[in-house]
Order: sequence, then C-alpha cells, then structure tokens
Amino acid sequence: MFLGFVRNHPENTQAAALAWALIAGAGLSATIATTSAAARVGGDARWWLTALGVGYGLLSAAHGTFAAIAVEQSIATTDLSPTDPRGLATFGLAGLWALTLGFETVAGNAALPRSLGWLAIVGGLDLIVLFFGTVAAFEGLILVSGGLASVILVPAFWIWTGRVLRG
Repeated sequence: MFLGFVRNHPENTQAAALAWALIAGAGLSATIATTSAAARVGGDARWWLTALGVGYGLLSAAHGTFAAIAVEQSIATTDLSPTDPRGLATFGLAGLWALTLGFETVAGNAALPRSLGWLAIVGGLDLIVLFFGTVAAFEGLILVSGGLASVILVPAFWIWTGRVLRG
C-alpha cells in the first residue's frame, strides 16, 4: 500500500528503497513461516504447501531486493519486475498458498483452528484478486484488495498463525 503512494514521487527514493527492502525481508521470513504452518497439514498437501511457500517467499524476496537496489542506485528499470511480474509470487502464489492451507484446514486435514482456515481462504482470495487487479491495472480494485490484504487480512492471518504455532 505504501509503495503505491511513494513509487511515483522521485524525491521519495529512500522511502521506496526501504519499502522494497521490507518486502524482501518479508519474503525471506515467509519461507520460514510457510514451512512451519505447512508442517501442521497432513498428507501430501504438506509437501506441496512447503514447496509453494518457499518458492513464493524466495521470488518475493528477489523482487524486493531487485527493486530496492534499482531505486537506491537510480538504475532505470521497466515497470514490470523480471523476478515477480505484476506480483505473481507476492500476490498470486501467496494467495494460492493461503487458499490451499485454508481449504486443508477447514476440511480437517490440518492441526490448525478451523476459523483460521476460513481467514486463510478469505485472505487467499483477496490476494488472488489483488494479483489480477494488478495485471489488469485496475486501480480501484488494487486499492481495495491491497488495502484489505496489507492492513487487515494478511497481518491478522500471520499474527494468529504465529500464536498457534507457538503453542
């Protein structure tokens, strides 16, 4: 959400670089968090969720790192990230991961609270909508779904998941 406000203002290079670096850090953190959450899922879905979570986390980290370096060093780039085109990993694959975890949890195939599964489903759908809104460059949809994802759904999901994983 913050990047949407600072990206188009050339004087905000340090703020934009910091925001991109935080996305990189979040991507790296996601590799640990998604692996831990996936370990609570039974059957083969556990392995698929682990691979998808690590994959989207690393791609998101690469995107944030690439963008932070480009902004900080004033390297001209296109609007399309070569490591995460239109947020495929950051929004699309993360949404698919959350949606799958949610379905597995609601179905009783995970040692996680069922209501957390419903939150994962709603958050996953919102992230997927955000990805398609980004692809279509539909600004209103990006602002609504991005706002929900960044301010409410994703933080609530990860705070709750963290509390559950701590036991």
